[in-house]
Amino acid sequence: MLRLVQGLRLSSNSNSNELSAKAAEIYRECFAELAASSCPLSQHKCNSNSNGQHSTLLQCFDAKPSNQTESIAPSPDDVWIFGYGSLVWKADFPYIDRRRGFVCGYKRRFYQHSIDHRGIPERPGRVVTLLPGDLTQDRVYGVAYRIAAAQKSQVLDHLDYREKNGYERCNLEFHEYPSTTMPIEVIIYVATQSNDSYAGHVWQVPCIARQIFTSAGPSGPNREYLFNLFIAMQELFPDVVDEHLTELVDCVKQYIKNEEPALLEQALKAQINCILSEFLAKDASEQQQEAIAQRLEALLERCQQPGWREELLIQELQERTI
Repeated sequence: MLRLVQGLRLSSNSNSNELSAKAAEIYRECFAELAASSCPLSQHKCNSNSNGQHSTLLQCFDAKPSNQTESIAPSPDDVWIFGYGSLVWKADFPYIDRRRGFVCGYKRRFYQHSIDHRGIPERPGRVVTLLPGDLTQDRVYGVAYRIAAAQKSQVLDHLDYREKNGYERCNLEFHEYPSTTMPIEVIIYVATQSNDSYAGHVWQVPCIARQIFTSAGPSGPNREYLFNLFIAMQELFPDVVDEHLTELVDCVKQYIKNEEPALLEQALKAQINCILSEFLAKDASEQQQEAIAQRLEALLERCQQPGWREELLIQELQERTI
């Protein structure tokens, strides 16, 4: 980076047009490839098979129904937990069995704000909850996990904390897919419409998609949550269509394709220009050049961290509305 900065022949006499040109050069050399590397859909990866190729989520699901290192026998005191959002692909708790299936009479919607996982309080993301629907027509597909009696208290405490932002427990009947076995009673976490983070008053798909497009939190980008759920549904339930989920994915992909490249480019060039302007208030001595290079390296490092895109996207969009 220092060699690049030295080659630009920076001077405190540089005008705004010259600085913009130099910022554009730095962008092309160091940031353009990174900004263009956004993948529209994240990829599930499971354990490699004997040929070194990654199996699909469904193959992993069927091959390994338990995540326990030691076999634990089922008992009447076990409980089942049903996941219809991130729990479908991220069950970060011990379970002794898992099954694909659905609950009846509900619709899955991205009507809940996330301020602790896929967003932050000042910029909430969107995650799923359930809305009452038609008992005979509406189904929500997901995964039920069997929790051993000895681990029940630990797992429920963990999930109560994980789902603390507006979710409450309730019990429903779970139907296995594609089997026709007897229903299983499951515990499910639902964010009610009376909780502080309920966001169903803004229900239009383009509005929700734009929020997802520009949100990220401690658990990562909001789009990752959306894409992971979409891929999981495709692989676990290939003949089921979730129209709300599909429309959101298509809309976010359009934002990524049509708006993200230009927004990121402008935001990064503005950041680079700001660094150059700040350090060129004085003559561009060797020390000043080193300081510029260090700040640019710090910016580049920041752009390797989760959520960097969303941070710059929302910043650029705010700048354009001022």
